[in-house]
Amino acid sequence: MTPEPTEAQKKEIEEVTEILTQELTEAPAELASSVSELTTVLEEVEAPEAPPQEREGVIESAKEIAAALEVINDPGTPAEVREKLIGVVKRMVSALDAAGAPGIPPEERAATILTVERCTSVLRVIGDPATPRELRDHLVNTIDQVYDVLMSSEDAYPARGGNAERRRADAAQQSRRDAVTIGVALETVGRSETSEGNQHGLAETADEASSSLQENSDPRVSEKEREEARKEADEQLARLNEQMKEIALAQGLPDVPLGEAAEVCANAVFKSVPDDRALTRGLERLTPEQWDAEGVKDFWKAREAGPDSLDVQAQLQNNEYDNAPFEVAPLVTGLAGVVPADELFGTVGLPGLHCLRSARHLDQQGVRTDTWLELAEEA
Repeated sequence: MTPEPTEAQKKEIEEVTEILTQELTEAPAELASSVSELTTVLEEVEAPEAPPQEREGVIESAKEIAAALEVINDPGTPAEVREKLIGVVKRMVSALDAAGAPGIPPEERAATILTVERCTSVLRVIGDPATPRELRDHLVNTIDQVYDVLMSSEDAYPARGGNAERRRADAAQQSRRDAVTIGVALETVGRSETSEGNQHGLAETADEASSSLQENSDPRVSEKEREEARKEADEQLARLNEQMKEIALAQGLPDVPLGEAAEVCANAVFKSVPDDRALTRGLERLTPEQWDAEGVKDFWKAREAGPDSLDVQAQLQNNEYDNAPFEVAPLVTGLAGVVPADELFGTVGLPGLHCLRSARHLDQQGVRTDTWLELAEEA
């Protein structure tokens, strides 16, 4: 077994906890309980059984929240901006805290943490006084609505009840899955390579889609209204996916060798697919025999090990870590089966361009990756 790859994460937890403690001394009193909750969440994900992807998601979220606290504490921050940041911080911390509650299914917990991480990635945009007010409002609205979707639970409309209750529970679960796509859109808004015009377009569509998802998962509205909201959400999510695809393809494929492209692609997929069962099924025939006895709990990191191979680290079901070489061609082909091209940019965001570059390289070697190659040819 290789050494546990989370020592660096533990150091990051110590560092961000120290920053949170320092910023709390000047933060508004109404944020005291939220910061306390966040430090508790950070302590909880230090546990050996915590999947490293989830631990990373909490750490990255905490870093962005700590940076937001600095903006909140800055006397030069406009009052309106400060107020919006405070509200968003409280909601995101609450969602992280709820994700760790007993009885939450692992895939739901992972999806919530991933969505929060991506939502907090735009805190810097929200807190920048130079951000246009309309863009800021779209982002805040979206996060507020996504929060409501994430917090809608089966406890509110038990699946054990009648058909109507089960349909409501199913609707809430689907909305939470779709919230992951909203998070990818927000993350794309926050990336430096996204133009101001594309920022506005994505943020507006994300606002509309999250509003429909919020209504679709609200037990207080009628079944007919939820059905209408679901139809609207589907249309808006389709438009959002198309926007992300257009933004990505307009940038062109990165000019990098196969090993580098496959590394970025694999790590993006490992991070972005919250249901690890989908990954383990998709890569089942590739995992080494020494992993078969325990099984994989979480694919952690992939690192380039040569022009045609990656060193893949994984957390096994017994919470020990191991690494093994994976050939690039079957690995990329397997990942393309887990995330088809029509879902690629809505699942992994702009790193999907590295997946397409991998497909282009492999095609030159006579290896086809189905829909990824077809999409790569559009770039």
